[in-house]
Amino acid sequence: MAPRFARLATAAVLQLGALVLAHQLVFLARYGSQYGEALVHSGHGDAWAAAALTSLLLVVGLAGIGLVRLHRLGVLVRHAASVGNRVPANLRAATFARAFLGLAPRVAVLQLVLLSAQENIERVWIGQAAPGPAVLFSPQYAGGAWIAIAVSLVVSLVAALFEWRRDALLARLRAARASLPWPSSAAPTRPGVIVRQPFESVLGRRAAMRAPPAPMSAA
Repeated sequence: MAPRFARLATAAVLQLGALVLAHQLVFLARYGSQYGEALVHSGHGDAWAAAALTSLLLVVGLAGIGLVRLHRLGVLVRHAASVGNRVPANLRAATFARAFLGLAPRVAVLQLVLLSAQENIERVWIGQAAPGPAVLFSPQYAGGAWIAIAVSLVVSLVAALFEWRRDALLARLRAARASLPWPSSAAPTRPGVIVRQPFESVLGRRAAMRAPPAPMSAA
């Protein structure tokens, strides 16, 4: 349960960071020098500033945790190589491409859905008419959909790089551990104890080979 929760939390933080960044870039491209004033007039007050700052801190914290984990795995791999264990090369670029292609479409679609919903909710919140689900494709937003998609691709690229590097280090560490010699399955003998084979009495063998004495005749 814990690894699954960690993956879901990581995906949520990445998506939230991408949403905030795309939102800010869309407004910057739309309003230019009037960016700050436009945020205020569209309902982005202190609550939005706090949410954006919190999202930024979460993303920075997630990146820091990822870098620390990669550093620790790198130390373990270098230690395995220093003691003579076999450490293979990194994973191929095809593995990175699969990670990126598996992540980017999902992040991009969610980005468009969440950002469009946010823009509609903001307009309704300040008493304006909702612009509709295609708001990011309207001329009013100056290519907002393409900005959102571009941010999604960049975030997916960074996340895929982290995942690819982690998988490469884990694969090298597993291969190094697999090359360690396994102990023999035979039970070791206790030192100082000499095990002898069962033996028979020499006298018993000689008595067995000797014919029984003849009965004495009566005188």
